[in-house]
Amino acid sequence: MAYAMLGLVALFSLLPLSSDIGTSDKVLHFTTYGLLSAGFTTLVRFNHQLLWVTAGLILYGILIELLQSLTGYRYMEVADMLANSAGVLSGLLLRLTSVPVWFRQIENRLF
Repeated sequence: MAYAMLGLVALFSLLPLSSDIGTSDKVLHFTTYGLLSAGFTTLVRFNHQLLWVTAGLILYGILIELLQSLTGYRYMEVADMLANSAGVLSGLLLRLTSVPVWFRQIENRLF
């Protein structure tokens, strides 16, 4: 499920926007990457893997922004990169709760 979320983020990030999203775009970036981070970091079983997952998601957010600049209809924004990164870091906090148990149960049922 977490990998499917990566694909959906890429798809929606690189398609042309059809209309105004009606909310702060930075809140959307923060929330999306927070959910991605929660999904991936709660599935990681060993704490030493968290650094790789965190770095990978931050780099993914930067890469998506760079790819947007190549489309001609989307724009790269440093503020979006910062919102993505902040969301990734906030998702790490869920590791301290019982949410990892729920994510693993959902993942095991789906796959």
